Amino acid sequence: MNVTSQFHYLALDLVDSEEKIAEYQRLHEKIWPEVVVHLRQHGILNMEIYRLGTRLFMVMEVSEQFDTAAFALASRNNATIQRWEALMWQYQLPTPWTPEGEKWVALERIFSLQQQ
Repeated sequence: MNVTSQFHYLALDLVDSEEKIAEYQRLHEKIWPEVVVHLRQHGILNMEIYRLGTRLFMVMEVSEQFDTAAFALASRNNATIQRWEALMWQYQLPTPWTPEGEKWVALERIFSLQQQ
């Protein structure tokens, strides 16, 4: 069976503090096992986070069955995920372009070499 995946690209900022950034990175060296299970159960095949200064970029590879709204609802209804998100929010900030009440915001693709 051939599984097709999609990619989501998102951005978020970090609090401008060397100590907080170092702690955030340390917490991501080995995230909570329950968070890993939650991500995988909802069709997230792989996730990577990159940092430039205080800006974070996330790449999520998801299965064809991944549903953003269903994932968001399941995350809101999971006490462990809510504790993880509350902990992360001590280090994170919305970008200047993030809508009120949101966190990670999708990047807009403006170029693709394959389409040239």
